[in-house]
Amino acid sequence: MTSLRAFFDDEAHDFPAHERPAAVGSPASPSHRAGTRLAHLAVGVLVGTTAGLGAALVSADLVQVRQALGLSPTQAAWLSTSYVAAAVPANLLLIKVRQQYGLRRFALVALCLCVAAALAQAWVTDIAAMLLLRAIAGFVSVTLIPLCLFHTFQAFPTKWRLRGLVLGIGITQCAVPLARLLSPSLLDVGGWRSLFLLEAGFALLSLAAVGVLRLPPAERARVFEPLDLLTFFLLGGALAAIAAALGLGRFEGWLHTQWIVVTLLAAPPALLAAGVIELRRATPLIDLRWLSHEDVWRFAAAVFLIRLVLAEQEMALGAVRGLGARPHELQSLAAVMLASAIIGVLASMICVNVEKIARPMMLAIGIVAVGALIDSAATEPRHLAHLYASQAAIAFAGTFFLGPALLLGITSALRQGSGALISFIVLFGVVNALGALAGPALLGSYMDWRLAAGAAEQAARYDTMRLAAVLGLATTLYLALLLLLRVRRRLAELRFGVVACAASNEEAPAAGSRWTQPRVVPAIGVIMAALAIGGVLLILAAFGRI
Repeated sequence: MTSLRAFFDDEAHDFPAHERPAAVGSPASPSHRAGTRLAHLAVGVLVGTTAGLGAALVSADLVQVRQALGLSPTQAAWLSTSYVAAAVPANLLLIKVRQQYGLRRFALVALCLCVAAALAQAWVTDIAAMLLLRAIAGFVSVTLIPLCLFHTFQAFPTKWRLRGLVLGIGITQCAVPLARLLSPSLLDVGGWRSLFLLEAGFALLSLAAVGVLRLPPAERARVFEPLDLLTFFLLGGALAAIAAALGLGRFEGWLHTQWIVVTLLAAPPALLAAGVIELRRATPLIDLRWLSHEDVWRFAAAVFLIRLVLAEQEMALGAVRGLGARPHELQSLAAVMLASAIIGVLASMICVNVEKIARPMMLAIGIVAVGALIDSAATEPRHLAHLYASQAAIAFAGTFFLGPALLLGITSALRQGSGALISFIVLFGVVNALGALAGPALLGSYMDWRLAAGAAEQAARYDTMRLAAVLGLATTLYLALLLLLRVRRRLAELRFGVVACAASNEEAPAAGSRWTQPRVVPAIGVIMAALAIGGVLLILAAFGRI
């Protein structure tokens, strides 16, 4: 019993000031040997891929899942929307769960729930049960993204650890092209159940890896207050309702459907009530005063607009199919997009610079705008090569922008303390999720309107891609404005002798904590090995190898 308790809990350790975490619930940051850093990198890649595949496998194969289960388009839309609608409010609550109950316990329980939810989804056919399981999977998936970031953060030397954050957030975004690459083989072998067997296999491997390789201990504190739950129900409920409306609006008819109208009318008062409560609290769930700063809103608007424009990829894939691309050509396109996305992550990680953040974002969204224009001109089968090139460029841009976007907010949050950092993490997750829903909703609704106006399907699709190009150009101009404002502020700081010191550039004292990985108890090692073998067997079963 003692060894089991020790397995789930972090051991106490006194870290020097320069190695202590920036916020309660986050791991310390001691120096590691090269082998340990590589192990953290491998675990980060595994956990990040698991986190991304949870949503990507269903969204990439929604048509096939709908046909296999005999669902209507609206019911199928609920499958992906319920996942995101549960994940959005989870950002608010699970950070405090991690802070109060411990990072390791939190991570292991979450991964167990991920495994259980994925296995259950592989065998459930009732739509109500499936939606409940998708919501549970979405809620617990939020825990995997910070877990991935923590491991990739530990994988780099102290002076490069911001690059670890950039790498971690990029890994999760590579899951969409990976899902498109793998899903044809999965569906051919075992149908829609293979998707969830693969997800469960990755989750089991992640559970075993996290169980063996510990993160440095995290500080814990009693952070929950009774008003936290009230804020969560008001703010989280409103955000979940908005997410549901965005995901289903196109299929339900927007304002022609009563529940969407009620949702959109009820959400603003709930958000306002939550805001009033939080502003009057000494220790709020989120720091609304920092979130109301103009720089934060500019950052949020930039990320949201970029997410809108990136929805063009779905339209472009429809255009590729409309031009008569065969299955193997679609799979080749997915491979090209995956390779480009990985290159985008690596380029973003290598080129990251806290002093030059807006320019890479401008470059990325400019690439998307040009790519969308190229897509809208590819109207004949001989133009398929153009679509390959443009989609590769857009996939690169879609991951390249994440590093600068992350640092644009996190550098501002670090100056304000741990409360602002937690609020930034919540904001980044919410804006990304809502933007990912709003993009397809906007572009899809515009395409539906063009079809209703009498346009042919391909013509409506190309008009929609031109709209995405216009949005991309507008977003590029907006980012140029942000760049000018940053330059103006920097000049003012230099004029008045203000020197901004980023936490990442501070030189750490030579003396470290000498923290090392604790040895794995043999019995625990056997259990983790069995879990890893189970994960491999599930992945092989998904591909029909056993």
